[in-house]
Amino acid sequence: MNDAAIAAFDSIAELAELLTDVPHVMFCVKSADGRYLAVNQAFADRAGKAAPADVIGLTAGDLFPAELATSYERQDAAIRATGKPLRNELELILRPDGSVGWYVTSKTLIATSSDAIASVSVDLRAPADTGAGTNTRVAAAVGFARLHFSEPVTVTELAAAAELTVPQLDRAIKRALGLSAKQLLLRMRLEEALLRLRTTQLPVAQIASECGYYDQSAFTRQFRRVVGMSPGAYRSALRLR
Repeated sequence: MNDAAIAAFDSIAELAELLTDVPHVMFCVKSADGRYLAVNQAFADRAGKAAPADVIGLTAGDLFPAELATSYERQDAAIRATGKPLRNELELILRPDGSVGWYVTSKTLIATSSDAIASVSVDLRAPADTGAGTNTRVAAAVGFARLHFSEPVTVTELAAAAELTVPQLDRAIKRALGLSAKQLLLRMRLEEALLRLRTTQLPVAQIASECGYYDQSAFTRQFRRVVGMSPGAYRSALRLR
């Protein structure tokens, strides 16, 4: 390991230590061969481990279901191939106890010879559950999205329901919920699909149709992008818990 790589590793360890007790934020750094170099406690909790040290040296394949691990590896490969970071990607994180959480994830290459990738995921903590402190126009947009999730609603219609322009709505939702208006619509549809996958035996094609998707393939692509696995794999994983 050269001096630059050693210095980078020291910086990574310091950053992981800094984020150890930051609430609702998951942090990790993976080496070029996919092994975890540093994680914080929130990441260890999500991986079902007692402490960050229990994760170091392992791979996604050691910690997560195969299809989920493969999706992370594809994501990392694309970042390395293009050199472009992943910014503000809406993701559904599956926890070891079977619960789920919505996160916004950003990933980037660390500019050193180590070719490591750093990832930060911020827990949205149920942002679609509008409380007393939420702007009433944002609440109106959320209510409209929840009511019409099965329809091909546009962001323009969402803005009209909130009596805002599209840029105004995007800024308001971002401030209040940490999401874009488009991500809010996506979340509403996927939450209903997740509920039906968990609680019914309806065919995936029927769930896709009833949740506002044009066809099953479009639903599967979007589901896999956000959840990291196909709807069928998600349902099968629940049966194993």
